Amino acid sequence: MSLALFRWSAVLLACLFTTAVLAAEARPRRKTKAAKLVHIDGGHRLHRDAASALQRMTLDAAKHDVALRVTSGYRSLPEQRVLYEQYRRGRGNKAARPGRSNHQRGLAVDLVIGKRTSKRYQWLEANACRFGFRRTVPSEPWHWEYRPSSTFPPVVGHDCTGKEVKRPKPTPEPVARQDAS
Repeated sequence: MSLALFRWSAVLLACLFTTAVLAAEARPRRKTKAAKLVHIDGGHRLHRDAASALQRMTLDAAKHDVALRVTSGYRSLPEQRVLYEQYRRGRGNKAARPGRSNHQRGLAVDLVIGKRTSKRYQWLEANACRFGFRRTVPSEPWHWEYRPSSTFPPVVGHDCTGKEVKRPKPTPEPVARQDAS
């Protein structure tokens, strides 16, 4: 190899290396987001936004004599792996592949539901969208995910299923008594 060709290739490599280093420094480094998980009743954890929405939904459900109880919230990667392997071996409920579950993001909850005809399930179906929750797995009535940006609230006067909401009849104004004097 000639000396001139060697020098040019060295200059070219130096330029490429320098450009790569400068580009890497110019790019802002991504900070790993700390999980914004908070503890909820039952010893479970959820993303703080999902937990806040779940708390509001639980309080509203209680006004209608419906008790909501969480059986599963956030799951770590190892926990999700175990559940997925159990499912693959036919020993557990359906479970998403590790890395694909919203439980790992703290945005999914499994609730005690009972049957689809239960008062609890009927209430959730009619009201969960008002709090940003929706069912995403048709075969799992207990699985609800917090997706506020893609879960739309119901139309005014209707519930989440589209049924018209019965409004309480307004109480008539009391008639003022005329003073007899």
